[in-house]
Amino acid sequence: MSKLALLQQQAALAAQTSEDMRESVAGGGGRLLPEGYAFARLVEVIEFGNQPQEFQGKAKEPALEIQLGFALWGQGYQNEDGTPYVCRPYPFAISRNEKAKAFKTFAVLNWTGQASCFAQLIGQAFLVKIVHVKNKTDGKVTSRIDLAGTLPPLDPVTKQPYPIPDAPDSLYRLFLWDNPTLEAWDELYIDGTWEAKDGKPAQSKNRIQETILSALDFDGSALDLLLKVNGRAVAKPAPAPAVALPTVPVGVGITQLPQAPVSLGNALPQAPALPVAPAVPLPLPATSTPALPAAPAAGVTTSPSNLPSLPTLPGLSALFCSDLQGR
Repeated sequence: MSKLALLQQQAALAAQTSEDMRESVAGGGGRLLPEGYAFARLVEVIEFGNQPQEFQGKAKEPALEIQLGFALWGQGYQNEDGTPYVCRPYPFAISRNEKAKAFKTFAVLNWTGQASCFAQLIGQAFLVKIVHVKNKTDGKVTSRIDLAGTLPPLDPVTKQPYPIPDAPDSLYRLFLWDNPTLEAWDELYIDGTWEAKDGKPAQSKNRIQETILSALDFDGSALDLLLKVNGRAVAKPAPAPAVALPTVPVGVGITQLPQAPVSLGNALPQAPALPVAPAVPLPLPATSTPALPAAPAAGVTTSPSNLPSLPTLPGLSALFCSDLQGR
């Protein structure tokens, strides 16, 4: 049995306990890819456990986060040796709210209507939409997957499926928060650190595992128990240091202390007031439209030698460019 078949079995089990994403409730860096549509297969579904959430700077209820990964093929999308390039949108919170990104994304990806959770979509083919986004801070242009623009892998004229290759087993990763396995956990590990750059300290490349270990519901979780039972010592990432508030020495700069209210029927006698040191003023601290990439050089192999050549997507530019936006 192939790895994909095993993962699909795990996904089927997960679907029995996962929320049905078909039902609503009221209420990544890398190379610059050309804008357009690419052949794709969903090869990664990774759940991070409950993570802090915020909206417009205000804290929200923590929620299970998920990250997807797509293997891409086609001119300008696959690697030079013909192998697929993996592109990952930003993680997002799982929610069945009818206005939530997760619910809308699932509705687009589940075009057959047969899946009830993201895990059941692993291995499926799509046409994913690549867009360019300009960073407001430094003006750098990056390419991202516009999940809302994903299309079924079908020729719009004949309605026949495009010949999208199968992804190699080595690219598949499925990590389920409520049903983790040691094999799936080990596949997430990335050794090494990124070099310090632009004044930022060196950072671990093992971001995925560290994010999972920092989940607010990690203690007592299925993963926590799995690691303990198998004698796996894990070093949970240290929480971000709290911002230290300035302290004021007693008796300096304080002219009067507020008195706590007394709720007793008979007030207790007050101790005589102690002399207060004169206020000393504290010193104040000093204040202090993107261009498309050039076409690939001629002669570059853009399809695997052991796979059928990929046809040009008929009519895609005319049909989809007018509807040519992540997170």
